[in-house]
Amino acid sequence: MSPRDDGSEWSSAGWGPRKALLLVNQRGTRARRRLDDGVRSLNEAGIDAQPAIPPEPSRIPQLIRDGAAGCDMIVLGGGDGTLSHALDAVLETGLPLGIVPMGNANDLARTLGIPVDTQAACRIIAAGHTRRIDVGRIERQGSPPTHFFNVASVGLSVGIARRLTRRRKQRWGILGYIACSWEAIHRQRSFSARITCDGLTTELSSMQVAIGNGRYYGGGMTIVDDAAIDDGRLDLYALPEIRDWRLLVLLPILRWGLHRPVPNIVSLQGREIQLDTDRPLPVNVDGEMRGRTPAVFRVVPRALRVFAPASGPSIAR
Repeated sequence: MSPRDDGSEWSSAGWGPRKALLLVNQRGTRARRRLDDGVRSLNEAGIDAQPAIPPEPSRIPQLIRDGAAGCDMIVLGGGDGTLSHALDAVLETGLPLGIVPMGNANDLARTLGIPVDTQAACRIIAAGHTRRIDVGRIERQGSPPTHFFNVASVGLSVGIARRLTRRRKQRWGILGYIACSWEAIHRQRSFSARITCDGLTTELSSMQVAIGNGRYYGGGMTIVDDAAIDDGRLDLYALPEIRDWRLLVLLPILRWGLHRPVPNIVSLQGREIQLDTDRPLPVNVDGEMRGRTPAVFRVVPRALRVFAPASGPSIAR
């Protein structure tokens, strides 16, 4: 099998120039200045890449569908929301994805060991090493399926996302996540949920249900301590209603994904998870609202090739 087919190494030797569709979710010339050195690294590796910065980031999926013909790869610059929003279109092309982290959280890049430095991230793409990763798939009655990289959740995370405006992200970064989390905790109502994981049903009351495909979410939180983005499973935790100092005690445990031994926190793993709630609740998908419950979540193993460090963190365990 040739290097171009096996999804692990993609050297330019013997293949001639390659073309990248490079789209960036940033406004103004500052983004272009940040990309200059990175684009130079791609060009020097025989990759024809000319960055396009759409005035409206919501157009990126359609630009991928319109511009992928004749390209050898898709390269996206932006945060987790941009990447997840574009994922359906990327999957349709069948092309490998290069990631240039330019957001505040950059959880997918963290999972894959991709540095936030723009030039270093572009050098990883230029090196040509790819790996296959899983994606999550969400199905809701009456809506087309959609996919995600990191996590889909209901409850507390939705309140956080609604408070975390673009201005707060840009001004405060990770501190903005913390402040919005504290505000949301004091306003969050619990809800009843019926969770069916690989055929086994659990009923509970919760203030947060999170279903992870990757390892990290929410600015470095760990969905569970042994999660991987190519392990062929989804990881779920459901948080009971907890307030004040008790939640503060739990925060370090939740951050590192060490919550499985904690009483009253439900932790499940499986390939298919159905979530029903006592009232329709919005679903937060990698920081963006996408529909409401009920919904079915499935893992799609090895669905996508991404450029990643050859000697990055171990993913499969």
